[in-house]
Amino acid sequence: MKAVAFVPIKLNNERLQNKNILPLGDKPLCWHLLETLAKIDLLDEVYVYCSDPRIQEYIPKSVRFLERSTSLDTFSARHYDIVKAFVSAIDADLYVNAHVTNPFIKAKTIEAGISAILNEGYDSACAVSEVREHLWYEGNPFNFTLDNPPRTQDLVPFYAEVGLFAYRKEVFAETGIRYGRKPYFMMLDKVEAIDINERDDYQLAQALWEVIHSDIEANGGI
Repeated sequence: MKAVAFVPIKLNNERLQNKNILPLGDKPLCWHLLETLAKIDLLDEVYVYCSDPRIQEYIPKSVRFLERSTSLDTFSARHYDIVKAFVSAIDADLYVNAHVTNPFIKAKTIEAGISAILNEGYDSACAVSEVREHLWYEGNPFNFTLDNPPRTQDLVPFYAEVGLFAYRKEVFAETGIRYGRKPYFMMLDKVEAIDINERDDYQLAQALWEVIHSDIEANGGI
């Protein structure tokens, strides 16, 4: 059973310029998730999938670089096309598809998803964060009634996808998407679920990084 992780990266970002190589702590943003993936023993190989060889200056040495077509860098390119191109180039039994814009995802979360596929009968895994809030749609309550609004802790939770998926090769071949008929949900805490797309997301991640590492230093590196 060969398990491969790949992380698509482009350097021409639309909403936040150069976001994938902006500094987070003492490393570029893209370093953090790639380093996490590189430490997972269940993975045989970890790739960064980018059209620009310069990305190699910003990633851990243990991560492999695979050059992709510049046609996949356009703002209209579909993620399906990126996944299809990678799967066609690198053969594996199981793929983990992640994004560097989720720098706080823990190795144990990813390991749980891989293990669920390998050992528990799931065909895929999807990272999600729980949403348990009063939601409105087109000016109307969506998941509650106005006459008797429940406490948020009593609401039925919804789950929002966060850009981390694991799936068997045949799942993508048969469905063209990154989850099958029996997905395992990798539950993320609020910090893990942070996704950096806009500048305020990046500023929040910077602030959290400082808090987390100040706590680590205050506790003697624990």
